[in-house]
Amino acid sequence: MTTSWIWKANDGINGLKINVERGLLEWFDEIGCACGDSTDTQSYTDFLAKGALLGTIPSEVLDEARETVTRLNQAI
Repeated sequence: MTTSWIWKANDGINGLKINVERGLLEWFDEIGCACGDSTDTQSYTDFLAKGALLGTIPSEVLDEARETVTRLNQAI
């Protein structure tokens, strides 16, 4: 099961990591390296109800993330 993604967004790189231990999605806006903190966090429930916090997420990444979060949320 995939729990992290990165994608090109405008002139930068954005990312998403699912922190399974904390039950949160960690969003990264214009990341420069993997050493920084997330820009924002989101609960599984909020993501499933409201969608992504970043508007630049490609549809295939969004679909895959939604599938992963649905499976993880069902396991709680």
